[in-house]
Amino acid sequence: MQPAFVRFAAFAAIAALVTACGPSDVVGKDKLDPIEGGMPISRVAEIIGKGPLTPLQPSDSLRLYNGFRTQIFLAAGSQYRVIWYREEAGSIEDAITRERETPILIHADTVVGKGWSFYDDKAQELGIPNPYRDRERLDSISRAQTPTS
Repeated sequence: MQPAFVRFAAFAAIAALVTACGPSDVVGKDKLDPIEGGMPISRVAEIIGKGPLTPLQPSDSLRLYNGFRTQIFLAAGSQYRVIWYREEAGSIEDAITRERETPILIHADTVVGKGWSFYDDKAQELGIPNPYRDRERLDSISRAQTPTS
């Protein structure tokens, strides 16, 4: 009986550790559940409402969609938009993290998919940046744009 309890306790501890250390796939899962592939962006805006971010300067408004950070990429001759859903207040300058944001991928004003599990594969397929996987790439872009003496 005791070995079974030890195995159960070890399994529970490992499961708790993996859950605690692993990022959530979807921040705001309950709110984002109704969003499905093929849904128009106007319906997404109704579901997610107004986001917690406000522009710090006028040019920041181009990087926001209804209070959520947004990025636009060209891939395979098409334009893709990522709306980074988040619930906590912050700044447009905050790093994008799995713990704070959930990506919603839009193409032609229509949802392609949502969540990190989806975005990891799709970003790689399309060749668009993935802040979680491409940290080194983003750092190298930043270094390349920083003037040297």
